[in-house]
Amino acid sequence: MKRLLLVVTVLLIHTAAAHAQQSPTVQDQTNTAQDGYPPGYAPPPGFTPPANAPPPPPPAPPPPPAYAAPQPQPYYGPGPTYYGPPPRRYPPPSYYYQTPPPPPPSPNYRPFTLGGGIGFGGLSFIDGTGRRIAAEGGAYTARLGFGLRPGLILMWDMEGSIATRGTITASQTAHMLALQLFPTRRLFFKGGFGLAQSIDSSRPSQGLSEGAWGGAGMVGVGYELIQGWNWSFDVEATYTGARYSINGVDQTWANWSAVNFAINFF
Repeated sequence: MKRLLLVVTVLLIHTAAAHAQQSPTVQDQTNTAQDGYPPGYAPPPGFTPPANAPPPPPPAPPPPPAYAAPQPQPYYGPGPTYYGPPPRRYPPPSYYYQTPPPPPPSPNYRPFTLGGGIGFGGLSFIDGTGRRIAAEGGAYTARLGFGLRPGLILMWDMEGSIATRGTITASQTAHMLALQLFPTRRLFFKGGFGLAQSIDSSRPSQGLSEGAWGGAGMVGVGYELIQGWNWSFDVEATYTGARYSINGVDQTWANWSAVNFAINFF
């Protein structure tokens, strides 16, 4: 009986030892993971892993993301306009306020005016025998002016005509203080008063002085055909009358310019 118990005890001890060798401990599992085996893997009994065992393979890379179709881009209109020869550039930006240039001066504002012209006219006069004669002839004009304001000029104005009738040649030249007014940009009127001199070639034969002086007045109208920055070209017509006392006899002479072409500088 004692032998039977001893045999059973030896068998139980032997079975327990064998079971312990087949079930690894926690330390064995840790060592197994460090040796390159997955946790929980138990090598066969009696297997000793080599010291220089290769590391486990790296994990597989994650799968690529799914393909996404390109999205349409918004349209912002046509591109900028370039200028100049290649290489083309953008227009330079303006970072400051530029003062606009002043407007051009008015052509009717003339601080100083100098002009003159010639044309066609006539003369009405009384010769040395007392006859009134009207004859066509040439006309002339000259002026020197100072602007009072735009469109108004104070000037010295000379108006004259010379005519020939048969053997008689007569002329009248008036020197006047006048005003020239521009109601529009090109149309003007003028008028003035002063002194005039008359010359008659028949007076010496009658024992009279060739020339005489008397008071005179003038009116006129004109139109500037061309206006430049500092000059103008006009056509005008004037009428000038003068009163003389020759040898105690009052006489009235008149000269006119039907068409005078004049140029002015200012």
